[in-house]
Amino acid sequence: MLSCATMRPWMISVLAGLVVVGPAVLAGGLVGSPGAETYGHAWVQWWASAGWPSWPTGTDLAAGTASWPVIDPVPTWIAAGLARAVGHTAAWNLLAFSGVVATSLGGARLCRAMGGSESFGALATPLMAIYVGSIQSGLTEDYFLGLVAFSIALAAEGRWIRAGLLAALTAGFGLYLGWMAAVGVAAVWSWRRPGLEFSAPSWRVALRGVLAIGLAGAGMLAFAAPFRTALARDVGRPPAVVEPLWQLNPWRGSDIASFVVPGRPDTEGAIVREHPSYLGYATLGLAVAGGWHPAVLGVAALVAVAPGDDLSLAGEPLGVKNPVAALFHTFPGGDKFRNHARLMLLGQLVLVGLASRGAARWRWAGFLVVAETVFLSPARVGVTPVEAPAVYASLPPGDATVRVVGEKNPQKPFFDQRFHGRKLANNPNRPDPGKPREGEVVVVFEAGVGRVLSP
Repeated sequence: MLSCATMRPWMISVLAGLVVVGPAVLAGGLVGSPGAETYGHAWVQWWASAGWPSWPTGTDLAAGTASWPVIDPVPTWIAAGLARAVGHTAAWNLLAFSGVVATSLGGARLCRAMGGSESFGALATPLMAIYVGSIQSGLTEDYFLGLVAFSIALAAEGRWIRAGLLAALTAGFGLYLGWMAAVGVAAVWSWRRPGLEFSAPSWRVALRGVLAIGLAGAGMLAFAAPFRTALARDVGRPPAVVEPLWQLNPWRGSDIASFVVPGRPDTEGAIVREHPSYLGYATLGLAVAGGWHPAVLGVAALVAVAPGDDLSLAGEPLGVKNPVAALFHTFPGGDKFRNHARLMLLGQLVLVGLASRGAARWRWAGFLVVAETVFLSPARVGVTPVEAPAVYASLPPGDATVRVVGEKNPQKPFFDQRFHGRKLANNPNRPDPGKPREGEVVVVFEAGVGRVLSP
């Protein structure tokens, strides 16, 4: 029987991608949840495909979208091009498969750079609860987390220029990922840079590190430029409230209990993004077994920041402010995180690297992580159906604008535009569809069944 240690990282990465995407392919749907942002991101890929190979910047097919900068322009552009060859559903699933493979291989490379087991990293990284939550939520801007891992690994290996260039490119795959890559490279440099040594070789190493950080920052600024107006505004982080889905950390930050309490809550069909911060007892145990490493400080810092401004325990606000989050907001870009739980993408990534050091001593360590993922992890990956609602076949002829009212997921009307091609009066930035106007065709959904009102 093959163990994790005897399989090559590329074999594990392909297997992980097939496990994640396979059910959706067999069902003829999209990988991810219909109760999150899968529909919205798939819609963006659809209209980007219509104008491909132009860079995705906006569309006139919905209200308020003439200027629509894409948070992950590179994968969106790639998926849009793929869709013209293989169809939109297949392109979505191919992008997810590619992201899982890249993340698995990136995890393997980071674990090697940290002196751990590559095979363990290839297996454990795509199984991280918060990464699986991103796949489930349709957050395509998190798919290629592996690029962050590669950037940090290159920095740890002293390949500073390559690390900086890759971190700069990573921002094009997702602004959050670009920020994490830049911070990761800077963290490695701050630990490894020469001290007060005045020899020329030492200063050359130091300057290469500074150049790498500069390249990463320049890439981040370039890809963030279309968002400069939005970034200038306050992100409006919500205050702590009673949260029944605290194990998934949907809105504001990591619940303290969510780091260690296993199990998945019943979402009961709620429209919710998932950011589970569950660390995993197997991963934690292996990290302890791996012994001291300076990356422990990085994980500890991210765990301290992830709960956000206000602390909560098992869904109940504690009425206590988080001073570490306030300090974090003074860092460049730190005050732009709306949900601080997202920081655990980086935190869990580094934690896997620490665990790989302990896993290197035991060839069956990967099976512990697999078992915990299957039986204890709060993260799951579902399938989003792509069938067209029958009501759209009843639209009257013509090109009148359509307004959709009553859909449970406010992103669904945009996805359904793929089937009728009419302009929408709905605005993707506003869940409320607004009041119908004269001349519009109104589609009303009640209990999931749609009907057309005459214009």
